[in-house]
Amino acid sequence: MTTPVFATHPPAESLLRAAFDSADFCDSYTAPLIDAEATPAEIFLRIARATPDWVSRLMAIRNALARRIGLRDVGAMRDATERPAIAYRIGDRMGIFDVSAIDERELVLGIDDSHLDVRVSVLKDDARYTVTTVVHIKNWIGRSYMAPVGRIHPLVVRAMMRRAAP
Repeated sequence: MTTPVFATHPPAESLLRAAFDSADFCDSYTAPLIDAEATPAEIFLRIARATPDWVSRLMAIRNALARRIGLRDVGAMRDATERPAIAYRIGDRMGIFDVSAIDERELVLGIDDSHLDVRVSVLKDDARYTVTTVVHIKNWIGRSYMAPVGRIHPLVVRAMMRRAAP
């Protein structure tokens, strides 16, 4: 069984709310929360561990191309997801991201690179969780990068959320 995932507005209660208006790219998706006790970190770990193989292949292609033009290889979504959620702290790596904020309601992850800055929020309430991505582009490389990635990103996030069923 796959979990239904719906596009939504970025949640006003998110720690990322100040970044929504200035973002070059922003999307949000929400899904029912099957396990009301799951923390945002547990939710993200379930999502990352449920990464479809086709997404892992796309990330491998992305990393190979990025290395050729001098960008950072960010690894795979399943990287650094082996520990229990409670073991992660600010500054730790989770998937391809670094933990920026973590509490019982929201997890904020990020990547700062030469071409763009990315923030991802996993925000939960009693009945659902919302994954929001915010991107700030720094230069023409970032604009060129986001041209295809912005189109693929919704497919990737929805596929991962459907499979996770947190």
